[in-house]
Amino acid sequence: MAPAAPMTIRGAALRACAGPPPSAARGHLRSGSRRGVPCPRGNAVHSIATHRRVPGPRLVDRGPTAALLVATGVTKSARADLATARASSSGDASGSSGGPLGADTDLRLYRARKKCRDGDRERAKDRKRSLYKQSEELFRGVIASSPRNGRAYVGLAKVLERQHKIELAKKVCEDACAATKGENAHVWQVWGSLEARHAGGDRQRARQLFDAAIAADKTLISAYHSWAMLEQRDGNAAKARQLLVKALATAEHEARPASHVYVALARLAEGEGDVSAARKWYKLGVASGNFRDCGPALTAWAILEAKQGNEGVSRDLFQKSLKGAKSRFAWLSLGTWELRWGNVDQGREVLREACELFPADAAIAQGYANAFTKSSESCEADMDHARDLFERAVEVDDKHQHAYHNWAMGEWLLAKDVDRARELFQQGIWSGPTSAQAAKSFSSWAHMEAVEDRNIELSRSLYSCAARLKPRSTKLILNWAKDERAYGDSVRANELERLAGSILAEPRQGVSKLSPSEVAAEIDSLSIETALAEGVEEFIEFIEKWNKYYKQRRRTAAANTL
Repeated sequence: MAPAAPMTIRGAALRACAGPPPSAARGHLRSGSRRGVPCPRGNAVHSIATHRRVPGPRLVDRGPTAALLVATGVTKSARADLATARASSSGDASGSSGGPLGADTDLRLYRARKKCRDGDRERAKDRKRSLYKQSEELFRGVIASSPRNGRAYVGLAKVLERQHKIELAKKVCEDACAATKGENAHVWQVWGSLEARHAGGDRQRARQLFDAAIAADKTLISAYHSWAMLEQRDGNAAKARQLLVKALATAEHEARPASHVYVALARLAEGEGDVSAARKWYKLGVASGNFRDCGPALTAWAILEAKQGNEGVSRDLFQKSLKGAKSRFAWLSLGTWELRWGNVDQGREVLREACELFPADAAIAQGYANAFTKSSESCEADMDHARDLFERAVEVDDKHQHAYHNWAMGEWLLAKDVDRARELFQQGIWSGPTSAQAAKSFSSWAHMEAVEDRNIELSRSLYSCAARLKPRSTKLILNWAKDERAYGDSVRANELERLAGSILAEPRQGVSKLSPSEVAAEIDSLSIETALAEGVEEFIEFIEKWNKYYKQRRRTAAANTL
C-alpha cells in the first residue's frame, strides 16, 4: 500500500472528529441512568458525563465526582483535611477549578518550576538537593495560599519524584484530587504515571487513574498516551493501539501536535515487524509539528534505520534530531550507534560533546564511560579513564542501573577484577531490584560466575532471580541453557531450551490496522454515539481479564515464597 501524504492523513482525521473523542474507559451514561451521573460497572473508574465546576468552599462527598474520588482510593481523611484548608482560604482557585490565578501565584509557580529545572541541570549533589528543596517549598507555599491550585500539586509531585520520594508524591496527588474534587485531569494522570513507572506500583490502579484522567478531560492526549505506554510494556499491544488511535483523533480534533502519538504507533508497528508502516508513522510524526518538537520522532526513526542496516540514512536523521529542543537522547543514541558501527573515535567525540552540553546527565556520562571500554584499530580501551567517568555518572545519579552494569562488565572483562565486578552488580541490582535492568544484571553476573569460578550453584541462583523478573525472556533462558551445557548438565540445558522454544511457539497477540491509511479510516468511524453504543462490554471484559491475571500473579508469588 502506498504511503499516504501526511497532510492527507491529518486532514482525514480532522474531518472525522466533529465532536470530542470518546473516553478510553467507555463507561458513560446508559439508558435509565440519571443525566450527569456515571453508571458504575466492574472495577473501572467511569467517566463523568458533565464537567460543570462546583462552586463553594466546602467539599461535599456526594455526586459523581465524590464517587470518582472514592473509587480510586482517595481517603476520606485526605478529603476532609483539604476541605478545611480550602474553607480557610480566600477563594483563590487554580486554573482547573474556578477563578483567575493572581500574578503573585503565577510568579511563584514560575520560580518553583525554574528551581526544579535548575536542579535537573545541576551536577553537584548538594546543590541539586538544595534546588529541589527550594522548589518544593515554593510549591507548598502556593498550595497553602491556594489549596485548589492543581498546577502546584502537579509540580510538587514531580519534584518529589525527582527526589525518589515516590510514596510522598502519590500522597500529594491524592490530596490534590480531594482538593480539586477530581476535576483536574492532569493530577489523575501524574498519579497514574507514578503508579505505572515505579517499582512497587499497582498497575491495575494506574489504569483506573488514567481512566479517571480521561473522564475529567476527554481531550487530554497525554493520558491516552501514558495509558497506552503502560499497556505496551505489559504486552497488550491491541489495547495500546486502541488508546493511541483515540489520542490521535483527539489531537486532530483539537488541532494539537501529535508527534509523540505517531512515534508510539510507529514503535508498535516496529514491534510487530511491520517496518514499512513504522516508517510511514515516523514520517507523519516528523511532519506533525514544528521542527523543535519532532526531535524524538527523528531519533526513533534513526534507530529504526540503524537496526535495518541503513547507516547513512540513520546518521543523517540523527544529525537532524540534534537540533531539536529535546536532543539529549539523540546525542546519546548517535554516540552509542557510532560505537556499534565500529567508529570508536567518532563515538567518543559525540559523547564528549554531549557531556559538555548536559553535564548533569548520568545516562550520557555512563555512555561516554562505556566508550572507553571499547577499542578499535585507531584507539585502545582505557579502563582507568572509563572508571573515572563511571564514578562521575553514579555521583550524578546513584540509582542509575546502566552505569553500575556497564562498569561491572568493564571491571570483569578489561580489568579482570571479578570481586569488584560482583560489588558493582550487587549495587546496581539493589538500586532497582524489580526492574528489567536488574534482570539483565542478574543474568550477566550469573554468566560471570559460571565462566570465572565455575560456581554453577551460584550461577543457577542468579539466573533464577533474573527469570523471576523476566519469566518470558527467551534470550535469558537460552543463555542459562548455554552455561548449563558448558558445565556438562545437558539434561537441564535441554529442558531450558524446550522452555524457550515453547515460549517462542506461543501465538503472539497481533495488532491489526497498523498502517496510517487504515488508522485514518478507523478515526473516521470514531464518534461519541458509537463509543456509547458499542464499547462498554468490551472494556468490562478487559478489566475482568486483568483482574484474573493479577490474582493469579499474586497467588504464584505467594507460592514461590513458601
